[in-house]
Amino acid sequence: MKYDEARQQIKSGDLLAWSHGGWSNWHDIEVSLVRIATQSEFSHVGMAFVLLDRIFILEAVGAGVRLFPLSREIPFYWIRRPKERLSEEAIAYAFSVLGDSYSKWQAIKGFFNKLRLGEDALWMCGEFFLAILKKDDEVLTNVATPSGIVKAAMQRWGSLTFVEV
Repeated sequence: MKYDEARQQIKSGDLLAWSHGGWSNWHDIEVSLVRIATQSEFSHVGMAFVLLDRIFILEAVGAGVRLFPLSREIPFYWIRRPKERLSEEAIAYAFSVLGDSYSKWQAIKGFFNKLRLGEDALWMCGEFFLAILKKDDEVLTNVATPSGIVKAAMQRWGSLTFVEV
């Protein structure tokens, strides 16, 4: 699906996912090695957030927990969340941790299913996504890896759509 078509349908709370596979810089190499080690198709997840007709990603990345324009991260995968909107509590929670730190250690703990959501001010992408859902009274999965989240969302919410320019 083309981004122009998808952006009219994406709503706050939808799952966004990425599957990087390059070797051109240190970040790409690092992501590819993690994907190989974890036998994972997906390397990153975030949550869509719509504000003033713009779509952003609520995500935890190396720079920390942030709100970032989705249009700058195309291509991506998208799964519609059946629930119509995020609760005010979930939105307030997500915004309250903006600027918190990202932790590779959290990502490792998530892979081994040893992560307790929101137990500290350190985040990895899947943990942040699931913590927001929890504030919206939804438990999607207890597996905080990107592939675990995508798999659970496909089983409970529906199909995966590839979005490109």
